[in-house]
Amino acid sequence: MSDSTALSLSQLPPESLHVVFCYLDIPDVLRMRRVSRYLNGISHSRQVWTNAYRTAEFVRPPGPFLWQSTYDLEKALVCSFRVHWNLLNGGGPAQTEIQACKLREIRYTGIGVGVSLVFGQFLVIGFKEEVRCHDLKLEASDASIIYQSPGGMLRGFNCFSAVDVEGRPYACAMSFEDTETSPRFSIYSLHVGEQSRVTLDLLHQFNAPRTFSESVSLGPRVIVFQNDMNRRVVAMDVHTRTQFLIPSIHAVMEAARITESAPIEGRILPTSISTSTHVVLALSYLSDDRWRTYFQAFALPPSNTHRGTSTSAPLNPSHSGVIFDIQIHDYALLHDAIVESPTQDVLIAIQVQPTTTPNPARRHGILRLSTDGTITFQLLGSLGQTSYMCSAHSSFHGMGRAFMLEVTGAGGFIGALDYYLRPGGNEIEVSESRNKMRCAARHSILDYDPYSGRICLGSYLSSNTVIEIMDLAV
Repeated sequence: MSDSTALSLSQLPPESLHVVFCYLDIPDVLRMRRVSRYLNGISHSRQVWTNAYRTAEFVRPPGPFLWQSTYDLEKALVCSFRVHWNLLNGGGPAQTEIQACKLREIRYTGIGVGVSLVFGQFLVIGFKEEVRCHDLKLEASDASIIYQSPGGMLRGFNCFSAVDVEGRPYACAMSFEDTETSPRFSIYSLHVGEQSRVTLDLLHQFNAPRTFSESVSLGPRVIVFQNDMNRRVVAMDVHTRTQFLIPSIHAVMEAARITESAPIEGRILPTSISTSTHVVLALSYLSDDRWRTYFQAFALPPSNTHRGTSTSAPLNPSHSGVIFDIQIHDYALLHDAIVESPTQDVLIAIQVQPTTTPNPARRHGILRLSTDGTITFQLLGSLGQTSYMCSAHSSFHGMGRAFMLEVTGAGGFIGALDYYLRPGGNEIEVSESRNKMRCAARHSILDYDPYSGRICLGSYLSSNTVIEIMDLAV
């Protein structure tokens, strides 16, 4: 005989069930909604998914934010769990390997000057004369032209997507094109209007020398452009259109007599990173037969203290430091895995190449901006000798992921290195896991969108461009 005093789950109040759901993983939460209408309603509670977002122990995009609906939170978290599970189980025996799902293949005659996956929906490709955009929600749609060079030729075009300080997604684009007078750099904000129409809004533009090298990074607030040849640094708040004045890292190092023994050919081009609170400039150089990397950070003022003036007072350096025996390149610094520790130090995940051994593997590391104004560094896991690309979005949970592409004959594997930062005391605890899943063979990973789990692979053979969009959240 059943105990008439026993309570079923459907008799428990919502407050108690919210506590129960805190101990369930994502698949179990989804199964619970099939038990009864009452539990189905509880499983759609924002409190359930907000708590799951904050406590999940796998890599997921930033959140939760106030503007995100319960559906937004659930969709992003379920997608992140599927990517995590597929990567974790994709490297087993052939009969159990998970194949990434190919959503779209796009072929062009000609070599693109830049390929970007924006918001997981738009594939933006720059060519010499124009920029084309594919809407991936439409089946086999023709590309729309969102920019045409007025009589010039594009030498470079790239989109950068991020989330702002409130968690809202946005994107910027940078073009470098030859004109009749001189080369020109332009920075745009990218807008999606009615019927998913993509347009570009000019933010900033300036001329540049014929010979150039540049580094562009986009964070939650600021897009940073650093030009090596004329030593120009432009840091612009893309939301208020405020331009900040920052000295180039060359000027700072020369004023401090840091590179007296470093010939120009012994330097790697400068690069930059922007977070919600800082802009960091970096330059690697060889001195006394030893590689060093100089970092300098500038604290950004609060976002509500400026009103979109054309320029603002120069930013003062807040941190500086030299790290020995590592090199960085223009693609090395990441704007992901930004963590505020209990001591208010800023932790930033970066990618470096150690120089203490011949042909070293690329590695991840943690750059720490300490409250005393110093900069320190801690090496993490190896990325191997394969092609690679790192996650392009912030992780405010202390978790990050670096992607790699291992090409093996006619096929390949998408690999991932996950790392989990647990700030505590004076040390940073790190747990790492290497995961992978099978995919088509392409030469490089071009971009990744964590909200949709889509990754963009590309190859350039002869005069042809082949691009594949893969779904890792199958």
